[in-house]
Amino acid sequence: MKRPFLIVLSIVLGAPLLAQTQKSPAPSPSPSPSPTATFPSQVEVVNVDVVVADKKGNPITGLTKDDFTLLDEGQPQAITSFEAVTIPEPVAAGASPASPPAPPPVSSNHVDASNRNARTFSIVFDDIHLTAAQAHRAKTAISAFLKSGTREGDIVTLAATGGGAWWSARMPQGRDEIITLLKRLDGRLIPDLGNDRVTDYEAMRIQLYGDQQVAQRVSRRFETYGASMSRGGGADTGLNLGGDPIVRARAQEVYFRAVSRNRITLELLNRILVSLTASRGRKSMILVSQGFVHDPSLSEFKEVVDAARRSNVAIYFLDTRGLGGFPAEFGAEFGPPLEERDIGSALMENLEASEGAESIAIDSGGFVVSNNNDLLGGIQRIASESKNYYLLGFNPTSTKRDGKFRKLEVKVNRKSVQVRARKGYYAPSDAKLATKKPEAGDPDIQKALDSPYDADAIPLRMSAYVFDETLLGKAATLVATEVDVNGFAFEEKEGRFADTLEFLLVVAHRETGEFFRYDQKVDMKLLPETRERARTVWFPIVRDFELPAGAYQAKMVVRDKGSGRIGTVLHEFAVPVLGQFRTSTPILSDTLIPTPEGVKATPKPQLLARRTFAQGTMLYCQFDVFGAEKDQASGMPKVSAGYAIRSKSGADVARIAPTLITPTSLGRLSRLVGSALEDTSPGEYELVLSLKDEIGGKSLQLVEPFTVVAAAPAD
Repeated sequence: MKRPFLIVLSIVLGAPLLAQTQKSPAPSPSPSPSPTATFPSQVEVVNVDVVVADKKGNPITGLTKDDFTLLDEGQPQAITSFEAVTIPEPVAAGASPASPPAPPPVSSNHVDASNRNARTFSIVFDDIHLTAAQAHRAKTAISAFLKSGTREGDIVTLAATGGGAWWSARMPQGRDEIITLLKRLDGRLIPDLGNDRVTDYEAMRIQLYGDQQVAQRVSRRFETYGASMSRGGGADTGLNLGGDPIVRARAQEVYFRAVSRNRITLELLNRILVSLTASRGRKSMILVSQGFVHDPSLSEFKEVVDAARRSNVAIYFLDTRGLGGFPAEFGAEFGPPLEERDIGSALMENLEASEGAESIAIDSGGFVVSNNNDLLGGIQRIASESKNYYLLGFNPTSTKRDGKFRKLEVKVNRKSVQVRARKGYYAPSDAKLATKKPEAGDPDIQKALDSPYDADAIPLRMSAYVFDETLLGKAATLVATEVDVNGFAFEEKEGRFADTLEFLLVVAHRETGEFFRYDQKVDMKLLPETRERARTVWFPIVRDFELPAGAYQAKMVVRDKGSGRIGTVLHEFAVPVLGQFRTSTPILSDTLIPTPEGVKATPKPQLLARRTFAQGTMLYCQFDVFGAEKDQASGMPKVSAGYAIRSKSGADVARIAPTLITPTSLGRLSRLVGSALEDTSPGEYELVLSLKDEIGGKSLQLVEPFTVVAAAPAD
């Protein structure tokens, strides 16, 4: 058994300062980013994922490369790569899923090659186009889909057009988190059932095209229901060339409201689609909405379809209205019946109201689920379609780099089958695509931030530390990221190595949708010895936040300005309910912060994002204790704490029996413990902290995993 030691501190643990460099115990060469054979990354390979189904929609499996014919602008292409992908069924179908494991204390952006063909589902909850009743039905269907339609390894993103949600998680670990987020979403659309009601389609026809026939129809309806004071405004005399001013004003109001809603939805769709450009595998976007009109004047419609084609994403429209009933005007409670000549137009209302959503689904290679009250069945059909698909790759025979759209057609030598695949792709171009809204920020950074996948061109790791309560009733929190700058494109200038590290950090609260954003540029001018040390150390970035209790996702995007390479890492953590008996996040470290010469101070461990320590080093652990009951006589808390270090097999490597923590004069509790790792074999371990409130009778046990690696050879 090791010789551990115990240091009892009677100080308040503040936010630890971070040294400029952190030594990694067993550095490994930075992995070079593996090239992805996808056309959007400018590689001369086009990948097409193809779904083949029978007349009933059941997938057809067992096809080979020879069963497919691929045409580019009508010209046959040689299929250079072929893969049949089948997503396995759950091991125990119908059984209750096990509780997902707790998020790891440290997250890294190491990409597992086995997940390169993982399915991606982007669920867009279009709450600005959903009524409260439709939203409730939609949430039930989405929850059931998450529980039974997803498989291990699937990546699911839930985003709300109203801005209340954007959360990505891998299944099944993140299923409960997304369901929890989904529960707080609601429909924001309030249906207009007034006597002066004008549909979005009617408003568009009147405002954009000056459609007199539609204007007269609305005017007649207004007169029928007493919404217009004009007389004869709806008559087809041809004398009232300007039309009813009340109708025109009302149409203008409705149209601009509809345009605003449609732009919000379409811009969110485009943002998600752009973020999926570089990823492989079957990518599906599920638009959960009652739909919206197709407005040719909005360039956002074309942009969404173009983005879907570039990203190879199929969009599916799940129409929450279900079986289409009669319009409101057909009900006896609404008022007098419509004129006979207006009945046909009223019956077309449901179709006109969703033409825009239907068009982008069909143009992207997806389909529409409408006129069906079984929303779950519709969304399960979408999931079923992506369980079996084929990945085809080809090198285009046309080498023109003109950036033009090229039509694709995939044929299968089977009778009576449905083939769904992307309808085309964009040829490469040496010209950089212009961003439509430069004020929205750097498009490459935003794309990396929005992507549900980690980018590994720059190795990163991240951790979060929650400390004491602030005056605002929030928790002081530090988010720590470590960046491997070994592969940065430093440029030697005047005896120094110069480069710029750009980063963006966003921390999002799951329960409220509130997010905190921090971005900065760090100009590095390293001396030769510092540059040499940078080959074996990781650059630390620590930012502080004050956060309310709840679950969080933190995402860091780092770019090396010199090379343009980008790395991203996503980390999940929780801020506990404050005021209860708890501890701060334990700081595990193998390094103490140097104390200035001549200054008497209790040592503090250096805050790290890693949990990997070299054999032969000293492992330190520091934590604070909060919320303990106080003795009535002394006014001081009485808490005991001990710890053990256990191997993966459960055997004790070190153990210290619980002892009382001496409080400060203000009643604060803090402790630093340490254990030598000189004889500890490389492997996985746990530091188990045991605490007890001797007055309140409450107990805590914290399990902190870490890894011991072989010591680096001496020079």
